Amino acid sequence: MGRSDYAIISSLVEPGTKVLDLGCGDGELLAWLVENKGVEARGIEINRARVQKAIARGVTVFQGDIDEGLADIPDQSFDYVILSQTLQETRHPLKVLQEMLRVGRHAIVTFPNFGHWSVRLSHLFSGRAPRTRLFPYEWYDS
Repeated sequence: MGRSDYAIISSLVEPGTKVLDLGCGDGELLAWLVENKGVEARGIEINRARVQKAIARGVTVFQGDIDEGLADIPDQSFDYVILSQTLQETRHPLKVLQEMLRVGRHAIVTFPNFGHWSVRLSHLFSGRAPRTRLFPYEWYDS
């Protein structure tokens, strides 16, 4: 598994459950959960290229904007709804969190540690929010 938060997330997900990953990217986490935990996985991703990569991995992913809501998804239809390093990119975070709790029994939310020493040190010397492999955007464009 690629990112460090994926190990934490996977430890929280019970085998054989239904999982929805909002902002699932290229489907790496979903594919791992399917293979190793036997979950029934679905994802929603806004970026078309990432949707295609996720589908190529064999996971079911739909292109959509989670800020527009999850109205097509019935109440409590998933055991887990995951929002991994995506909350800070939403325009309506409270609405997204409320929708997560409506469609799932459990919500798992992770976000980047902008307080990590390496980020703070970079900010100290450059005077700007750092750009990384995971966050290649300017602070105002994330």
